Amino acid sequence: MQASSKQIGFIAANHNPALLAFWDKNEICRFANAAYLEWYGKPHEDIIDKISKKELLGEEYEDHVPYIREALKGKKQCFYRKTKSLKNKSLHSEVTYTPYIENGEVLGFTAHITDKPINVPNLKTEKLFKDLLESAPDAILIVDSTGEIKMVNQQAENIFGYTKLEMLGKDITLLMPEGNKSKHKSHIEKFSNLSTIRPMGTGMKLYGKRKNGGEFRIEVSLSSTKSEDGILVMASVRDITDRIRIENELKESNRRNSIFIQQSPNAIAMLDKDMRYMAVSQKWLEDYDLKSQNLIGQSHYDLFPEIGEDWKEKHQLCLKGEIHHCDEEAFKRANGSTQWIKWGIRPWYVSENNIGGIIMHSEDITPLKENKREKKRIEKILERTNAIARIGTWEVDLDKEEFIWSKIIYEIHEVPEDFVRDSTSVMAFFKKGRSQDLMSKVISECIFNGTPYDVEVELLTAKGNEVWARIIGQSEFINGKCKRLYGILQDITSIKKVEIKLNKVNEELKAILDSGTVSIIGTDNEGTITHFNRGAEKMLKYSAWEVVGKKTPEVFHLKEEILKRGAELSLQLGRQVSGFEVIAETSNLGDHGTNEWTYIRKDGQKLVVLLTLTPLKNQLGETFGTLGIATDVNERVENQQKLKEAKANLEVLTEKLSSQNMQLANFAHITSHNLRAPVSNLNSLLQFYHTSEGQEIKDTVIDNFETVCKHLTNTLDNLVGLLEIQEEGSKKIEIIEFDEVLGKTKEMLVSYIRESGAQIIADFSKAPKITYNRIFLESIFLNLIGNAINYRSSESAPVIKLETDISYNRIHFTISDNGLGIDLKKHGKDLFGLHKTFHENSEAKGIGLFLTKNHIEAMGGAIYARSEVGRGTTFTIKF
Repeated sequence: MQASSKQIGFIAANHNPALLAFWDKNEICRFANAAYLEWYGKPHEDIIDKISKKELLGEEYEDHVPYIREALKGKKQCFYRKTKSLKNKSLHSEVTYTPYIENGEVLGFTAHITDKPINVPNLKTEKLFKDLLESAPDAILIVDSTGEIKMVNQQAENIFGYTKLEMLGKDITLLMPEGNKSKHKSHIEKFSNLSTIRPMGTGMKLYGKRKNGGEFRIEVSLSSTKSEDGILVMASVRDITDRIRIENELKESNRRNSIFIQQSPNAIAMLDKDMRYMAVSQKWLEDYDLKSQNLIGQSHYDLFPEIGEDWKEKHQLCLKGEIHHCDEEAFKRANGSTQWIKWGIRPWYVSENNIGGIIMHSEDITPLKENKREKKRIEKILERTNAIARIGTWEVDLDKEEFIWSKIIYEIHEVPEDFVRDSTSVMAFFKKGRSQDLMSKVISECIFNGTPYDVEVELLTAKGNEVWARIIGQSEFINGKCKRLYGILQDITSIKKVEIKLNKVNEELKAILDSGTVSIIGTDNEGTITHFNRGAEKMLKYSAWEVVGKKTPEVFHLKEEILKRGAELSLQLGRQVSGFEVIAETSNLGDHGTNEWTYIRKDGQKLVVLLTLTPLKNQLGETFGTLGIATDVNERVENQQKLKEAKANLEVLTEKLSSQNMQLANFAHITSHNLRAPVSNLNSLLQFYHTSEGQEIKDTVIDNFETVCKHLTNTLDNLVGLLEIQEEGSKKIEIIEFDEVLGKTKEMLVSYIRESGAQIIADFSKAPKITYNRIFLESIFLNLIGNAINYRSSESAPVIKLETDISYNRIHFTISDNGLGIDLKKHGKDLFGLHKTFHENSEAKGIGLFLTKNHIEAMGGAIYARSEVGRGTTFTIKF
């Protein structure tokens, strides 16, 4: 009996190794193939028409909810997940939810799960994004252009009181008070059309609504981006209830401080950043004969025109966070009199790291000598200000060798307040190296030369935590001798970490954009060139100023190719296409917009390029120009032909190998070993190509791919030559530069070097050249450097040092690394044996060192090894 098509379909599904299942719109399983049932460890009768998606997935169900909802809306979903079975097995899988639509209605969806290896970097990126989202201190909500909530983080649950499932799929107005909902629709539609990041409701008081109905003050930042599903808006929501309370408390504190200053028996003035008076004490008015004037709002410099530039400079330094004081100074007044005063100035803070102005205090010490009590009162005001700003103060009495720390300093160093402080224990907190050396230098210059300092250094706290700190220091001299050091210390760890990461990202991005290997040319709709990068200048030999605003890309193209492509497009589009329109229309073909073209340089030379043409569109989808990205593929075309020829030669050699003796068997070892590194390199580059998102990065990978292909071709050609040499029973030698062989080896291992972060340091100055067999020398470099990378330590990046020397008319070559090392007491006699391995590496074959020793001894040389487990290995070759 012939099976029906439906039966055949079920049979095919059950024989499919992928996991297949169909779920109806109520998320009930209606079909599951054999692989699906086996993976989840349940029989057919326990799943079909009974179990729900939530019951089957358990804790994993919440991660699948967004994709299930989109699939039931008729949108195909494809994502990656680590799937667990009931037997606690796990696999990295690619999951596809395909909606089943009949007569315009979504009846369910098909789940297709494959266990093939997936793009691990993308999974790491997705996990990193999710971890960053979940660890964000603010509530993060992502909504579409209609206001529907698509994603929330844990902090959103915390401040609004809803669970994620209660918020996902709901309108964002769920989290708004009633009075704000009516205008929200028009606002979000308007913002969705802008690709900007901005605060929401500038100048307005914004409120959120919790699940329990309570309203609270919030601060919102918005940003939008395009996705496959349209415009998405990310809202970062911060509960500022506590901040508003603190600001109000600060205002009240400032008011009380003003009253305190006004009623102070000392001469005190509080000034803003423009050096205008905010509050003054009665004593200040009396000391400076200003009782008849209203100082509030007036400029300090207008009232005291006799103030010199040196004082003004100190005021500006104070507004940057410095503190200045003097026990005795002559103040020459405008009327010619001299007033001896003891003074101090320091910043006051409106909030953390936000200086509001300067507090000045002075004392007329002509009749008055005792000033300690008044000084303490003033310092209490400053201490309260510094506590709000989370900045600690410190002081060192050099005569008494006494260290005075504020409470914040103890907290930053993570020590109790009874911690014994001296110069040795304090210096021990600074991280050895740059930080400790820098502090020793600036403290010395401050003590001996009076040079103030403002530095950023690393500390190691008493609990072993690393802290970045900004330290500002001043010195106080009496009779030409430094008596005291004082200043502030601020914990800047979080700011510094962000700064370091940002600098790294900027450097990487700059390196990519500055690459001169790819030509990037942009035009407007009329074809006039608007952008011509450095890679285009290098490739086409024109300078940007020669073509931008003056020429079209037609000047670089072969006329015959433009005419031929124009004829093809005319036939395809049913209308005449010519001139620059050929390039513009090609860019509209999507994937078909990438082709090989012939460019003509300024000097008339022709070159073949792989050109990708893309239309440039604005937010309304209107085309405003064309972008062409081209890569020189001349060498790749040649390499492809060489690779074909090499493959044919390799097939001939393979047939000969079956009848060769032990010498040719060793040749097979050489072939398999020397080709493994470049082939693995190609695979790594190919994987990196597929994970890369930017076209420029992909083009750079293609360049590296072509370089490795070239070396692979050269390796194959050289191996064929080696076979001929072995058959002739002779060795071909030539003069070879060590730098040349190292450069080729680094290009062949480029993927391993980049992945491991290896640093290769070479010094061939004492013996830059050698007369040797090229194939043997390249094999020696490839084996020894490759082993140094493969058997690197997990605790640090590889550092590989190569050096040549001459001793007794023989060239000595040394290569050392900081890798895992080898136990020579245990494995010394087998170190150069065939198929001998010494580490748990599934890819190790035990051939590399065997071949290396054979190459060296065949040329009359010797190789020795020194190694220590955990410290690294050094090989010495006497050629």
